[in-house]
Amino acid sequence: CGSTPPHIKAIRECAQNFKPRPLPPVGRPKMWLSGLEDLIVEDVHNHLGLPFLNVGERCNIAGSIKFKKLMMKGDYSSAMDIAKAQVEDGAHVIDINVDDGMLDGLAAMQKFVKIAVTEPEISKVPFMLDASKFEIVMAGLKWCQGKPIVNSISLKVGEELFKEQATLLKKHGAAVVVMAFDEKGQAADEDDKVRICKRSYDMLVDEVGFPPEDIIFDPNVLTIGTGMEEHNDYGIAFINATKRIKEECPYVKISGGISNLSFGFRGVTKIRESIHAVFLHHAILESGMDVGIVNAKEMLAVDDLEDDMRVLCENLVFNKDPDATDDMLKRTAYERACIDARKKGLPPPRKPR
Repeated sequence: CGSTPPHIKAIRECAQNFKPRPLPPVGRPKMWLSGLEDLIVEDVHNHLGLPFLNVGERCNIAGSIKFKKLMMKGDYSSAMDIAKAQVEDGAHVIDINVDDGMLDGLAAMQKFVKIAVTEPEISKVPFMLDASKFEIVMAGLKWCQGKPIVNSISLKVGEELFKEQATLLKKHGAAVVVMAFDEKGQAADEDDKVRICKRSYDMLVDEVGFPPEDIIFDPNVLTIGTGMEEHNDYGIAFINATKRIKEECPYVKISGGISNLSFGFRGVTKIRESIHAVFLHHAILESGMDVGIVNAKEMLAVDDLEDDMRVLCENLVFNKDPDATDDMLKRTAYERACIDARKKGLPPPRKPR
């Protein structure tokens, strides 16, 4: 092949006549993920034109009753159809979560990933391996091609184990979601979200040597509109914390489970997706949120909302009006009545003022 010692010597002597080529500037570090195809997160725009990475939520036992039933039956073929549909509907990454007390999570994760990587329509996108137990995500990671995201680690396990887990993920080349949890529990207010994320960032970057561009912080999207006053600021707390974390922790990404926000209005998709549209509009364009676990098929653009619906959602998300929750509950009851009327072939009821 020409690589004998005399050839190497000749190449070296020839190369000595030339100065080393200066490397071009790298610029801002970017998050580079991959399945069968590569994906630079900073270059992504979703189907609504927003600079946002859609992570499909439907291959998650907690997020899809249909998926849960299929996994319980061991019907992996039909479960793959759900994954394919998400990619077709605009998901850039597929979240995989098989957490359930009635299921062997480790075996299910391994089997799902082993099958998914053989399906080009699915494996072309990166995977987000999502589990409450670290050994389950590691089981999936070992069968995962390309560069996936692991969801998640946090300081709730203590500093030493947190660093051990991060070191192992760094070795495997995965990006990581870091939750805003510490030894005292989940961060709910703005300052706690920022404090825990900054502490985690310093530990990961300075002590573990984890690439900052491969860190995704999840500052906890919590449920609003519950009727409990202390929950009313959860939406604005996340949005404000997102901006501060991006400022204090260079190159990181911010993610969240968007369906958590509107859990109190479950059963009425129009209401939930309207709340999500307003929340994401501000979180993405004003604060820099980058990633979200969503049902891409049902996402709405904020400009498509009715004016009165947008006002209701703004009041609820930003806690602008003490009656925001009651007003949204009235609108939810109206939308439910509209659904019932359509099923019965009746005219819609009168809209509340």
